[in-house]
Amino acid sequence: MLFETVCLATDFSPVSARAADYVLRLTEAGCRKVVLLHVVNIAKEQIVISEPPGLDADSATAYEDTIRERLHQTNQQEMTDTVARFRDAGLAVETVILSGNPADEIVRVADSREASLIVVGAHGRTGLKQAFLGSVSAEVIRRARQPVLVVRGSESQ
Repeated sequence: MLFETVCLATDFSPVSARAADYVLRLTEAGCRKVVLLHVVNIAKEQIVISEPPGLDADSATAYEDTIRERLHQTNQQEMTDTVARFRDAGLAVETVILSGNPADEIVRVADSREASLIVVGAHGRTGLKQAFLGSVSAEVIRRARQPVLVVRGSESQ
């Protein structure tokens, strides 16, 4: 089979949902199993989560914990919904949730699961946004041994 095991990296964005749609189409090319991978980028979380001004240390910690819990709940529901879509299409699904550098973990998991294809979304950032935030998809393309399917989104996604 051409693409028997596919590793789909998701950040639960609209672009990742589009990437999942492409994976569903790969059943015609022999896809039988999806490794659904979500990597929590700790460095990005530390940049994004900042407490409102005027909070003391204890309140700031509680605020940060609340934000992380909401993110976790949202991600868990998105993961459950995505798994259901794949299973409804007759695919076997393995879910993997890790923390670390997304590109490192995507390549490592794809190799360890012997994926024949990696599917990632690209947010379509350009200029300073791309330079500041980096490009996980570009790094995966550079380092992966498998073919990589990049599903592009627009700047607004």
